[in-house]
Amino acid sequence: MNYDLAEHRHRFAVWAAARAAQRGFTSVENLRAALEGTDIRNVLAAPDTLQLRASTFETLHRRWCSAICSALSTRQVERVTYGRAAKLVAVYLKATVIMGGNWDTPFGRSMHPPIDRILLHRLASCDSIESPHKTGWRGISWTKLDEDAYYRLIGQLREAIAAAAPFWIIEEHWEPSEAGDDAV
Repeated sequence: MNYDLAEHRHRFAVWAAARAAQRGFTSVENLRAALEGTDIRNVLAAPDTLQLRASTFETLHRRWCSAICSALSTRQVERVTYGRAAKLVAVYLKATVIMGGNWDTPFGRSMHPPIDRILLHRLASCDSIESPHKTGWRGISWTKLDEDAYYRLIGQLREAIAAAAPFWIIEEHWEPSEAGDDAV
């Protein structure tokens, strides 16, 4: 195997994603195997991927999260949820696509941000965010989201930002200094 920047970025992204989704859940090894069992890396390596629009991203996201949930269940991991799989995918994509310099591509602008309690609480408290759903965001546990609840939340969050803004911009409300407090 040729160790290049793509492999270096992949290894870091896998580790970061697994650690972000791991909290009291399962091992980094199980999460790594589940993530690497998807075609996410091959899709990202295709030159056309960064030009894919939001609807295609949503299809890929559903496929990746479902595959991760299945792989973890096959490994007999307990408490597998769509919310945990989605966080694994979101952090991996953030590390590889957004932080890899492709933040302003159609794919990068469409990607979901990592959802956790910190982000949801800060959005619910933000005076500049207008949404009829704000009060409900405080009570959401990202670790317990099923597929339908996850996509309802994603729709609400998309509506809370300017239509032309990239979705990752919502993370201006997330503070890494609070990152140890996102367990539920």
